[in-house]
Amino acid sequence: MSAKGGAGIVFRAPIYGASGYADECLGVLLALAEAGLEVQTIPIGHQEEDIQQLLPADSRATLDRMKHNRLDLRRSIFCQDGPASIFDIQMRGRLQVGRTMLETNSLADGWVDILDPMDEVWVPSNYLVDVFTRAGVPKKKLRVVSRGVDTNAYRPGAAPMKIPGARGFNFLSVFDWSYRKGPDILLRAYLSEFQAGEDVALVLKTYQFNNSGEEPEASITDFIEREMGLTLENTPPIILLNGFLPNADMPGLYAASNAFVLPTRGEGWGQPFMEALACQCPVIATRWSGQLDFLDDENSYLIDIEGLAPAPADIDPEIYSGHCWAAPSVDHLRQLMRHVFRHPEETAGRAKRGHQQVVERWSWPICGRRWAAEFQRLLG
Repeated sequence: MSAKGGAGIVFRAPIYGASGYADECLGVLLALAEAGLEVQTIPIGHQEEDIQQLLPADSRATLDRMKHNRLDLRRSIFCQDGPASIFDIQMRGRLQVGRTMLETNSLADGWVDILDPMDEVWVPSNYLVDVFTRAGVPKKKLRVVSRGVDTNAYRPGAAPMKIPGARGFNFLSVFDWSYRKGPDILLRAYLSEFQAGEDVALVLKTYQFNNSGEEPEASITDFIEREMGLTLENTPPIILLNGFLPNADMPGLYAASNAFVLPTRGEGWGQPFMEALACQCPVIATRWSGQLDFLDDENSYLIDIEGLAPAPADIDPEIYSGHCWAAPSVDHLRQLMRHVFRHPEETAGRAKRGHQQVVERWSWPICGRRWAAEFQRLLG
């Protein structure tokens, strides 16, 4: 690292923890270190990776060095990565970059004003360019800078995780337990399509990053009994894995699964879809929002949507209130899950194609070089 007072990139973001932003920051910062760029980090929230110990030791050491580096902000690029609502618009560098995203068809109240002082606004997917432009962010400020995936870790051939209660065919879904992720749509489709006697299970790897007050197990039981009119005894198994897993364990979870499914209502990018593809696990995903930058009908199975629907007025977090997002079709999801269950050879072919595309286009060495090139462009 440079001596105190040098020029480089001052990077303010939620760097530690298990959020999607933290996962992106890890890939970006490791890529910038590989490129030899000088970086000082200003972590938001957790100040070190000391709770779940999700990261390998060498990654933690790199992040620790960056946290203790000191650069001259007036000579540096000041990049903030996260929801625009947490940006510090009083703190300024030579140039300001705002990296952010949202998962609906609009921007939260106040975001346009927050983004106004930014020299550039970087978004992960092309659909967000339209969203931000319609909301009032000048298109000339917007740049699509995609995130990547660690294809050395997420790859075919990982040792499958042992999942108690798993069956011959296992659907996997990985998500923060929230309405946006569509757990109600997934449960309704699965419980309507499959019977208890079939050799199939639904594995839900959940956590509660945005909605820590809700208990997934109680919500699932309530949905089965109240919404579906069923009992636990006459339903196909639902296996709940609640809480955080170390990053190193995630490839084994995908390896233990026959297909990945997530009927999300909206994504800025959709990282679990990319992780599943990288592991050559067949993907069922919503035909709307950020994941369409890398998913199509040749490498995955896309759920038709029944138009857009308003987010509930009492939605948590409130930034979605008044916005619209996708309404994935339960009937089409049922058809796709049954099709994937019945046609393993076809689905394996699509998954193989998706894996090849991820390695060629979306691995962190490739995407990281794009990030480094963007910063080098601004540094001159």
